[in-house]
Amino acid sequence: MVHYYSSENIRRKVKAAIGVLLQKDSFLLDRRVNERSISHKLGEYLQAEFKEWNVDCEYNRISIDVKKIEGIRECDEHRKTDRVLPDIIIHLRNTNTNILVVELNKENLNPECDIMKLKLFTDTKGDYRYSLGLFIQFDGTSYPQLTWFKNGNTLGS
Repeated sequence: MVHYYSSENIRRKVKAAIGVLLQKDSFLLDRRVNERSISHKLGEYLQAEFKEWNVDCEYNRISIDVKKIEGIRECDEHRKTDRVLPDIIIHLRNTNTNILVVELNKENLNPECDIMKLKLFTDTKGDYRYSLGLFIQFDGTSYPQLTWFKNGNTLGS
């Protein structure tokens, strides 16, 4: 049986996983490795917190269809399609049960598209309806800035 978590419990578990990442993998943050390496390790620690859920990195499906957000290509001149690959998601595969979508950013790269994606992923009128979204801004090995999203709106840190 799958356990459903309150928003506060999800936030607490995510912060615990980030703490483990900072403790065990500061090397990755200090050396400024690729964002995918960081999201993979954070995904492992999130899986330990959400044992009965699927934690996936760059998961591009909704059931058997490719994950898309209409209009997302307009947020960046280099985007060619509306296909999206969230950095990390916590969900039940092959269902519409989605609890958390995470976008990571490091070194103050342009976050506008990530922010737009999180608003659309958490919109209650949208296709995905994630319970929460999280934008994580890493800047070296210090504790990252967290911006939470719910119902298509920014909640803050």
